Amino acid sequence: MNESQPLKVGLIGVGKMGRNHLRVLSYIKPVNVVFIHDRNREAEVRLAEEFGTRPAGNLEQDLAEVDAVVLATPTSTHLEYIELVSRFVTNLFVEKPLTDSLETTRAAAELARERSLRLQVGFIERFNPVVTELIKIVGRSTDVVSMDLTRTDKVPDRNLDVDVVLDLMVHDLDLALHLRGPVERIQAFGHTQSGLTALAHAVLVHSNGTISRVMASKITEKRIRQIAVTCPEMYVEADLLQKELVLHRKTVAQRYADLSLASVREAVFVPHEEALLAQLLAFAGYCRGRDCAGPANVPTVEAALASMELAEVIRESIVQNATAPVPFQPIGF
Repeated sequence: MNESQPLKVGLIGVGKMGRNHLRVLSYIKPVNVVFIHDRNREAEVRLAEEFGTRPAGNLEQDLAEVDAVVLATPTSTHLEYIELVSRFVTNLFVEKPLTDSLETTRAAAELARERSLRLQVGFIERFNPVVTELIKIVGRSTDVVSMDLTRTDKVPDRNLDVDVVLDLMVHDLDLALHLRGPVERIQAFGHTQSGLTALAHAVLVHSNGTISRVMASKITEKRIRQIAVTCPEMYVEADLLQKELVLHRKTVAQRYADLSLASVREAVFVPHEEALLAQLLAFAGYCRGRDCAGPANVPTVEAALASMELAEVIRESIVQNATAPVPFQPIGF
C-alpha cells in the first residue's frame, strides 16, 4: 500500500460506537472515509452528510473500492459481516467482542487465518494512556502479587445481545492476559437480570502466580474503570476514567513526635491522549504493515480468541456456582 496515499476506509455500523469511530476517522489525515453503511437508512444518510462522506449504495461494490473496513455493528452480526468483508478487503477493525460466542469466535479466527486478514479487535483500553503508563511500571514483572480490575456502569440500552462478561468484563480479561499472561485456574460468581448475567466477579490465577480479581457490572449506579496492582514494594492505583495513576511506595520510617510515615504517594504523569484516536492510528499503521508491537500492542484475532475462551469458562463457572449447595450453616442463622 502506497504510504503517500490516504487509507480508504468503509465504516459499517453507525450506532453509538460507530458514530465515535466516524468522528475520529474524519479528522485523521491519512484516512479517507469512502462510505458508511447502517441498516438505519435515515441515520446513514444524515451522518454521511454531516461528516462529508456518502451512504453506501451497493455494499459489495462499495467494499471493492476500499482498503480497510471498520465494523461497529451489534455483536451478533459480526461473523456474517466478517465473512462478507473478507471477500473484498484484508484489513478489518472489529469492535469488541469479536463475536458473541466461543464457537463463532473460533470460526472468525479460522477465517482470518485462511484469508490472511489483518484483523484488529477493539480492545480500546490497551490504548488508554493510563494503561500505557501502567505497563511501563509493572508490565510482565514477576513481582506482581495481585491485580484488581473493576468496571461498572448502568448501561440498560447498550449491547443488549450480550451479557456483562462479553460487554464490559471482556476488556479487563484482555488486560489481565496482556499484563500477566495465561490463566490456569478460574472461579466466578454472578447476578442475573432478564436472563443475562448483569454483574460478575471472577478470580483468575495466572501461570506466573499472579491473582487477578475481575469485577464487572451493568447495574451499578456509578461508572468505574479502575485497576489496582499489589506488589511487594508498592501499590499502584489506576483510574482509567480520570486518567490518574498513583504509586504508594514503602520508605524508611521517619518519626515526627508521635507520627510515623510508612509510605509515600507519587502521582505519575499521564499524557492527555484520546484512546480511540490512538487505537485507530494503530489500525491505520497495521493496515500499512507497520510494526505495531509497542506497549499497547495491536490486539489481533488471537487476543480476541484468548479472551473469549476465558470468558466462556467464567460464564460456565457462574452457572455452576449459582446452583452449588452451601455445605455449612452460617453462625447466627
